[in-house]
Amino acid sequence: MNRLRSARSLAVGAAAGAAVLALTGAAPAMAADTQAAASWSTLPAYPTPIEDNVVGIHDGTLYSVSGTTGTARTTAMFAYTPGSGWTQRSGIPVSRENASGAFIRDRFYVTGGWDLSLQPTGTTNVYDPASDTWKTAATNPAPAAAAGTAVVNDTLYTIGGCTDSTCTMTDTVTAYDPATDTWTKKAAYPVKAAFISCATLADKIYCAGGDTRTSVLNSAYSYDPAQDTWSPIADLPANTMAAASGAVNGRFLVQGGLAGTGLSSVTHQGWSYDPATDTWSALPASPTAEARGGSTSDGSALYVVGGRPTPTADRISDTTQVLRAG
Repeated sequence: MNRLRSARSLAVGAAAGAAVLALTGAAPAMAADTQAAASWSTLPAYPTPIEDNVVGIHDGTLYSVSGTTGTARTTAMFAYTPGSGWTQRSGIPVSRENASGAFIRDRFYVTGGWDLSLQPTGTTNVYDPASDTWKTAATNPAPAAAAGTAVVNDTLYTIGGCTDSTCTMTDTVTAYDPATDTWTKKAAYPVKAAFISCATLADKIYCAGGDTRTSVLNSAYSYDPAQDTWSPIADLPANTMAAASGAVNGRFLVQGGLAGTGLSSVTHQGWSYDPATDTWSALPASPTAEARGGSTSDGSALYVVGGRPTPTADRISDTTQVLRAG
């Protein structure tokens, strides 16, 4: 287990050793006001401490699968329904952590992540909530762990990430089409990075932050799938990696993550990007600072399940936090 933990933490440790966290380039564009009307709340605690998990939401039910409890990788999946709390569902066939995943229509797709051999797996598993069963889909030919993830036009995208046990980083972007059960390589991300935060707004993917092993990023980009091109947008106001992300009320949200000189802290701070003005505004501070927690959104709220409240893995969280738009 020590070997596993050190392999997973390599990207963080390398960036910490480099201690390159100063903002670079031009000052980020920031809106004068904040999203003060947004507010945080908490849901019942997750059944176990968890981080590096995959989270999705479907028909009002919040799902979290796989990840690590701090002592072992898990295949377990739990679902939260208001009024019923967390209930266990069928576990994923292949345990992995820092995988990519999301719901597309009425199926939960999970791919990539580090497997038990410390290598990113190309295995793609598909969950049907109606029957509580998993099946296997096409293998990703370019698997990664700690990749950015987004869905646009019913297609799952994995963006960057780590390609081996030592977290050699990539700029590769792959897209999975459930209709044809095929993977396609897309235009490369502008930088080789992992732990990137991404979400989808109006048929475009937005990504920000991440880790390059020599620096933690504040750069941000948008992707147009119709043109298969990436374009820079205003820089994130803070350098961060392994942050939660989602799309809420037409804004791209990036919340928490590892920050500070030498990655010395996990931040409560979050940011909201408005594509209409190409500006960022501050979000209310979260009740608990988290990095490497699973996250998703349903258009009106951002959900963050688990994570670590400190830079090291000595404490894993079971908190479930919700940021609702005003």
